[in-house]
Amino acid sequence: MDKPTRAGCCTDHESESGCRNNYFDGKRLTTDSFRVEQRYLLERRHLLNRAVLGWGVVYGFKIDGESGRLTIGPGLALDECGRELVQTGERQVRLDDLITIDERGTRADRERVFSTSSSEERVCWLLRAHYAEKLTGPQKVEDSCKCEHEEFERTCETVRYSLQRVSCDKCCAGCKCGLACECASEKAGKPCGDQQNEGEPRGRRVCRCVCEHLMKWQPGGGDCSLCEVDDPCGRVKVDLRNGVPLACISVVRDARGCAVLGDEIDTCGPRRLVMRNDVLFDLIRGCDLTRISDIGWRDWHRRKEAVSFENFSAALGPVNYKQDEYVTDLWVAFSRPVLRETLRPDCFSITAMTSEHEGGWWQVLRVPIVRIETDAKQWVEKATIVVDGAWIEDAVRGRRTIFTGSDTWIEIEVRGDFIVDCNGQTVDANALGLSPAPTGNGTPGGTFVSTFRVESARPYAAADKGVSS
Repeated sequence: MDKPTRAGCCTDHESESGCRNNYFDGKRLTTDSFRVEQRYLLERRHLLNRAVLGWGVVYGFKIDGESGRLTIGPGLALDECGRELVQTGERQVRLDDLITIDERGTRADRERVFSTSSSEERVCWLLRAHYAEKLTGPQKVEDSCKCEHEEFERTCETVRYSLQRVSCDKCCAGCKCGLACECASEKAGKPCGDQQNEGEPRGRRVCRCVCEHLMKWQPGGGDCSLCEVDDPCGRVKVDLRNGVPLACISVVRDARGCAVLGDEIDTCGPRRLVMRNDVLFDLIRGCDLTRISDIGWRDWHRRKEAVSFENFSAALGPVNYKQDEYVTDLWVAFSRPVLRETLRPDCFSITAMTSEHEGGWWQVLRVPIVRIETDAKQWVEKATIVVDGAWIEDAVRGRRTIFTGSDTWIEIEVRGDFIVDCNGQTVDANALGLSPAPTGNGTPGGTFVSTFRVESARPYAAADKGVSS
């Protein structure tokens, strides 16, 4: 039998898989022994951070701007090397306190970087948090040659901030999918989504996709070296390559022509997040989505009893007037503001279905919606359907109204795929059983469908009352 190769043998303390101390009675402990122990624990923790948690902001780092300075709140972040960036209190920074980085990611002269920005073009600046170390507690130490040199008692882990000019697209790039996989090859066999016992529920077929993705994926942590920079507190070692994006901010010129921090701050566009299990669970449930919170006809939604014609007619507008359009009582309220521009007549549909006399078919007629009335100009929380006045006077309240004979079915649709909320996502509008609101199945978009029956109107009842002829 062949002997195993030495490729997997741990030969020295530089082993890639990690090497730690083995303690025994009589072992002589040196400074190198403690360095090996500390390096092993740090590297293993950083590896787990990168591989299991990822990188980005875990919580905090709230940013407020005022009078040329930023106030950065406490927070925790993980950089791409797996190191923890911890800030326990608020920190106020001005432009002079930020490390300026050029397009190549290296430290650059602040005035040179800002002077290259034209005042006419829109410029975006990315604020990042960086892992940093500062040595504290200086001590004079003699070596074996009686030569004195300086050592330090402790390494203080801290955070430093940088500013870099970036493309404005990076300030609103959004979260991209990190999962990369293709369809299984023929030689790979049957997808594992088809391998299940009879009677078991069929889940999403992702196990092969996740498996292939993880076989190719690497947890990062390439060049994590530190470089020394001058700081008001003295020399500090900072990792300028692996910063965590926090915000896009503006830089303006003051009355003297000097560059200072502006008031424009976008803290969510460029920020990468580390999500806890409870946050992921809330995302699965769609807690970040906007839903339909109420409807104006909630008492009619899918109820067994028919709605009286008089009540239905009154909901369409006043009965003693003739006008070009009628603002109805058919309104929809949203749990968060939605963009007014996306609320158009094609987002709603009202269909009347009556029984056709000869063959018994359902005759489908579409109600003419002319516009949508809202409670604000840009971000709105309520939308009201406005219908054509001539249709109400002729087709509903006139002598030839379709609401005579048998009951009429009314179907109202709200198309959530067309309506965009204040977070840039479409409204989760799927109806849930008999409940009129709130809507939602945990995914953006969907269509809310509501039905009810309207009782037959007494022939010519409207004309008898002098409503219309």
